Amino acid sequence: MKKRLFALIAAVLCLGSVLGQQHLMRVSYYFRHLYLHSKINGHPASLVFDTGSPYTCMDSTFLADSGIEYKQIWKAQMGGAGNNEETVRVIVDELTYTVDEKEHLSHISPIIQLKPIVGDYADGILGIDEMGGKVIAIHYLDEQMGFWDQPGDTTGFTSIPIRYDKIRIYVPLAVTVRDGKTIQGEALIDLGSGGSVTLTSDVAKQYSLSELSPLLHYTSFNEGIGGESSSCDFRATNVTIGPFSLDSVTMDFSNNTGGALSKREHIAIIGNEIWERFDMIIDLSGERLYLKPNKEFDEPFKSPVRGFGYTDRSRTLGYWVVNGLYAQSNAEKAGLRKGDHITAVNGRSVNDISFEERRTIFDGLTGVTLTIQRGDTTQDISFEFDEPKI
Repeated sequence: MKKRLFALIAAVLCLGSVLGQQHLMRVSYYFRHLYLHSKINGHPASLVFDTGSPYTCMDSTFLADSGIEYKQIWKAQMGGAGNNEETVRVIVDELTYTVDEKEHLSHISPIIQLKPIVGDYADGILGIDEMGGKVIAIHYLDEQMGFWDQPGDTTGFTSIPIRYDKIRIYVPLAVTVRDGKTIQGEALIDLGSGGSVTLTSDVAKQYSLSELSPLLHYTSFNEGIGGESSSCDFRATNVTIGPFSLDSVTMDFSNNTGGALSKREHIAIIGNEIWERFDMIIDLSGERLYLKPNKEFDEPFKSPVRGFGYTDRSRTLGYWVVNGLYAQSNAEKAGLRKGDHITAVNGRSVNDISFEERRTIFDGLTGVTLTIQRGDTTQDISFEFDEPKI
């Protein structure tokens, strides 16, 4: 017991040293999204931290259930990872959010349907427009974050130049696809993405990536603002950010014709499946990224085998929603379809599966039986998980 206590104290002291002894707050890192425990006009709210979003956005269901009142509404066109733009309502200068006991006024707050995209744990998005040039520090493994005025002590970190322009953060990236073919350019640091690296469809076309083999074709039915999205998973030889090279990376390229993953000045977005392997400090005003590999850095990137994606709506709707499918996967072959309502997993109601348990619910399984509600019918769909193919 004493050894464990001393080890815990040493870890905390080490973390304070590594991140410059600056203040860090507790966050939740859940399904590769960072959640900040906040309040919106005094109402408890869980906000997804998203450097890919300029604004602080509110989920429409959360706002309706909270009873928060607002008066001044604009309408605007808004796009995201999906193919299309949507008309959204925007609250102007009426919402205050509290993060780490500090209250801030959100000048522009679009209202979006966020829970159908991310799940019931998300009440809104905290975008980087609210950061005002702050330093952002993230320790994924300890689920801690800080918003600082200065980077502090960066001993042990590697400094990489970034570009902060028009409320976007860009970092140099090189991807060796296969057989020495390397794609280089600027990538968007997108901490709202749970994936590794996603190349834009324009880059995929330019480098004929559709000719790679093997590829796994995935359709997301609600990827983000803009709706449906299509992509192809493959395994790259390596991904290089500054001096750091990650080998045999499972990543994807977009097939979208619109949105943030089509023709853009950046070649890709880099999500949390990459960044979670580091302690990181982002100095927006100084335009520097500080990285230090953590113990997860050398963990292998896995091939997707479950065959489907889902969104947890158990808290608000009482089921999970099938939100994506891999083409020709065992899940698709067994009859799983877009929008199916999953009410039980291996006979256990999804309403009895906590958010924490969801992290490991499929670990160690080679297959699953899902109870599906489709319209007025209920059925069990059973299938074995796919063998790794990439």
